[in-house]
Amino acid sequence: MTLKVESPYILAEGEGEALWFSGGLLTYKTTGDQTGGRLAIAEVLAPEGTGSPKHLHHHEDEAWYVIDGELTFFLGETQHLAGPGSFVFGPRRVEHRFEVTSPQARFLILVTPAGFEDFTRICGHPATSPTMPPPDLPPKDVQLLMDAARVHGLEILDS
Repeated sequence: MTLKVESPYILAEGEGEALWFSGGLLTYKTTGDQTGGRLAIAEVLAPEGTGSPKHLHHHEDEAWYVIDGELTFFLGETQHLAGPGSFVFGPRRVEHRFEVTSPQARFLILVTPAGFEDFTRICGHPATSPTMPPPDLPPKDVQLLMDAARVHGLEILDS
């Protein structure tokens, strides 16, 4: 669904473009297509041990809001435990990563300007159900991931 920037809209719980990405279920509540490129927001449901590799963004700032569960964030040289109600901001060009440290977590990822959603579409799989990814989901090719990261202004710092 593509909407004009000036078109208001509402998505109910469970609605939005859903992807299996980085071990969890990522559902976009808004994308650059709907905000004129200004903002993308995804709701994530992820199991313990999933997260992101150490990386940095050259084009966008990233923020997280924890709804349920706990995540550990590594921002530059610091480490922070974030539980329900916590907000974390990671400005562009600052190395960061996070890991789900509770049995499961639900959180929002906010990216501004938008564009990160294009990376996740390449590196993820369209979700065929509103669940965690199936255990037999085939991994994406590492070279595809690295190429997509480079094209989208991401620098993966963990190998």
